[in-house]
Amino acid sequence: MRARAGDGSALGRPARRRWILAALAVVSLGLFAAASYPVLSGRTDPPRFTLSSAQKALAEARHARGDRWAPDRLLAAESAMRAALQEQRSQEVRFFLLRDFSTARASLELAEIKASRAFADAVRKRNEARAAADTAMSQAEEALGGADGFADAMHLGAYGRVLLQKAKISFTESKLLFAKGEYLAAADRASTARTLARLVGENAASDVARFTDATMVQAWKHMADDTIAWSHETGAIAVVVYKENHRLTVFLGGRPVRSYRVELGYNSTRDKAHSGDAATPEGRYRITAKKGPGNSTYYKALLLNYPNDEDRAQFDKARRAGQLPRWARMGGLIEIHGDGGRGKDWTKGCVALRNDDIDDLFTRVGVGTPVTIVGGDGNGGAFTELVRRYRAPSNGTLSQ
Repeated sequence: MRARAGDGSALGRPARRRWILAALAVVSLGLFAAASYPVLSGRTDPPRFTLSSAQKALAEARHARGDRWAPDRLLAAESAMRAALQEQRSQEVRFFLLRDFSTARASLELAEIKASRAFADAVRKRNEARAAADTAMSQAEEALGGADGFADAMHLGAYGRVLLQKAKISFTESKLLFAKGEYLAAADRASTARTLARLVGENAASDVARFTDATMVQAWKHMADDTIAWSHETGAIAVVVYKENHRLTVFLGGRPVRSYRVELGYNSTRDKAHSGDAATPEGRYRITAKKGPGNSTYYKALLLNYPNDEDRAQFDKARRAGQLPRWARMGGLIEIHGDGGRGKDWTKGCVALRNDDIDDLFTRVGVGTPVTIVGGDGNGGAFTELVRRYRAPSNGTLSQ
């Protein structure tokens, strides 16, 4: 009995060992699988591609001047990037089997998204600012064109010239800022230029508004028509000066026979009110003297009877109404003379012609020849056109 029992016990030991070895193998495989899973799943691999992509997106946002155009979004992206990098470094110092870059990868993806948003916002806002600056500069350039038109056609005065110069300086500054990409500052300087140029235009338009006043135009036309009618009835020579068109026309028998380009007082948009105002008078006059070379300050001259009785009455009326300076006195010595052809109004109130034109005029007129000076003839002219264009809605000037 003992021998058989011993034999059975000995036979069972190999089986138990096999079971034990099998169990150990299974446990080992489990432990190996558990240890290998982080590696096989990729959790232990640093997110190099994701990091590179996030860094590229952040670099693009910075290059697009996100700090200028989308500062809040750029700060959020940079903060997310710092958090992601900190998480990645904390994993890199761990034992490689214990590393888990899942959180770092997700944080980098979030940083990339925020950087992309910062880039998109920066580009959008920069483009919007560029477009706004471009519009402001176009409006400023248009307003400056209108102001320059008045400056070419009339005397602006010291205040107007200073404003126009400041407007041009501001516009130049806006162009320089625009070229540097400083669109907000460029728009601001362009807006200043436009405001100043509009002010110049508004003041100038007010000064020449009388040339578009129906009552004034009708009065001028009546004066000119009366002079032409006199020439027609008498068959004699008569002269009409149209200030707005800078033309002196000679009529014979009521028909125009010669016309000359003239230059006037540098304050020619106004009727003469007193001595020293540099305005060419408006009214009905006559030639009282013909001055040849050596007898006149300017080559040749035709002296007019300014001031006449009507001028004196108007002067007294303005003085009584307090419309004149206390020192104001009546002017005089208004002539049609030579030495013109300068291309601008420059006299102190006289009418200037080129020397060859005054030579021709001298042969046509004499003492007593009527000379009527009017603002316009009702057919428009330089000042009328400027006012109409400046006040047109499409110009964005006075009408706005």
